[in-house]
Amino acid sequence: MRDDRISLPAARRWLLSCLAVASIAALTFAHGGKVLAKAPARALQGLFCNAAEQIDDALSHMRGGLSPQAAVRLINGDEVVCTLVDSLRYVIDRPVIIQEIRGTLSLFKYEGTLVAVIVGGVVRPVTPPVHIFFAVPERLDDAPLEERA
Repeated sequence: MRDDRISLPAARRWLLSCLAVASIAALTFAHGGKVLAKAPARALQGLFCNAAEQIDDALSHMRGGLSPQAAVRLINGDEVVCTLVDSLRYVIDRPVIIQEIRGTLSLFKYEGTLVAVIVGGVVRPVTPPVHIFFAVPERLDDAPLEERA
């Protein structure tokens, strides 16, 4: 059986390099169709989940020594609820910061709307758009901080 545990410094470096493949770019109207033309969108790589709590669970497993892939597999179980996006890009519309996660590796947790996927340089719209949560090490410009009561 393969041991998916890696050292904490190696996990941080891997997560930083994976998540920080920071080609955060606004997409042009010509490539995205009507959905992307309505508002600025960002092309991102990182940890994406169906719920904010799933992001927390995956990060907790990674802090415990699991690789990001192993943490996602553990969270997913029988149903895919999280994915580590590292070889393509998700196009996110209207991201909102819901938490800054401080620590040796600071991350920002967001919620937003998945409107497209970029595969091999081709923008493929997601219809209908999907409400999604994600974590990346960068604070996205112009992403407002959600005020929680």
